[in-house]
This record gives sequence, C-alpha cells and structure tokens, in this order.
Amino acid sequence: MANRRRPTVRRPTVQLPDPTSVTQTAIDAGVRAIDMTAAVARGLARGAMAAARAMSESAVASDETARATTEVARETAARTKRATTRPTTRRRAPSRTRSRRRRAA
Repeated sequence: MANRRRPTVRRPTVQLPDPTSVTQTAIDAGVRAIDMTAAVARGLARGAMAAARAMSESAVASDETARATTEVARETAARTKRATTRPTTRRRAPSRTRSRRRRAA
C-alpha cells in the first residue's frame, strides 16, 4: 500500500474586523454598561430616599399620636382628680321647726 495523502480541507480565511471598530464597539458597550449602572444606582437612591421619607413621616405621625394620647390621658387624670377632691357635703334643708316658730311668734 502506498502512502496516500489525506485530502486537506481548506478552511476559508476569516477576515478579522477592523481593530478600530472593535475598540469603538467595546467602548460603546462599556459606556452603555456604566450608564445602566448609574441609572440603577439612581433608581435605588430614589427608592431609598422615598423609604426614608416614608419612615420619617410615620415617625412624626406616631410622635403626634403619642403626644395627643398623652394629652388625653393627662386631661382624664385631671378631671378624675377634680371630681374626687370636691367636697361632697349636701345642702341642709331648712328645718321646719324654725319656720313654725317664726310664724307663731
């Protein structure tokens, strides 16, 4: 047997793109990625600010509620104190014996 040559498969040569356009494409992709990251960061910052605002507003509301509740409790305590410290003496009805004596005299 004779040595036979393997048929060589010639691959078509791939023409490489212009390095300048590859660089520009990479830079554009990087800029887009940075823009997207900045947009996400801005969105997160907005969300965080909205959450902080909501928390502070709820804290103010709870402070106001606590203040109002405290005032009501104080007023109730003062009313109770005033009601219990009042003298509970009854007015005496005029005695009938005196009025009879005056009439008789």
